[in-house]
Amino acid sequence: QICGITNPDDARHAVNSGADFIGMIMWQKAKRAVSADTARSIAAVAREGGARAVGVFVDEDAATISARCRDAGIPVAQLHGDGARAALPGLDPSLEVVYVLNCAPDGTPLTQPPSELLRQMGKPGARQPEWVLVDSAQGGSGQALDWRNLRVPAGEATRGWLLAGGLSPDNVAIAAGLAKPTAVDVSSGVCGPDGLKKDPAKVSSFISAAKGVKYC
Repeated sequence: QICGITNPDDARHAVNSGADFIGMIMWQKAKRAVSADTARSIAAVAREGGARAVGVFVDEDAATISARCRDAGIPVAQLHGDGARAALPGLDPSLEVVYVLNCAPDGTPLTQPPSELLRQMGKPGARQPEWVLVDSAQGGSGQALDWRNLRVPAGEATRGWLLAGGLSPDNVAIAAGLAKPTAVDVSSGVCGPDGLKKDPAKVSSFISAAKGVKYC
């Protein structure tokens, strides 16, 4: 996943380079947030290129997340904050879900896994996300994790898990080889000097390096 996409041109380059997921920030307080119109344009580019558009949310409720994804044509919602994670059982059933687990730099989980959250909400088994994404405590910051010691809860998602946190074209192959995720996610690690637009060369290099990893 190439996340933090802010414009259709960056989305198009990522898709053409082989990205499977195109993430955009729907939480309007973020520096990489996109408007509803831009989200629709990015989602269309992803769809036309055979990739999945992902909307990242932080503190929005289930109705808001579902409506914004429906309006923009986004098929996947990424739940990145406590408020958004609590929306899990109430989301539109047609939405695929990426549930973010934040970890300390040493790999210790800081976030409840979805099964525990639902149990505490009195809704055990109400909804299982398709994906779990393991990220640093401050997603999008470029902070790396201890890839050797990550403790990813088993059985929490139906399709697998994504590794994020401090990844770049230079280290993604090493990180993936150690942690063995289903997929990887990057945002700041492929940005240009302004921290907003993506660097096309970095995006291409990252995707090539990630797809070149083979697990024994």
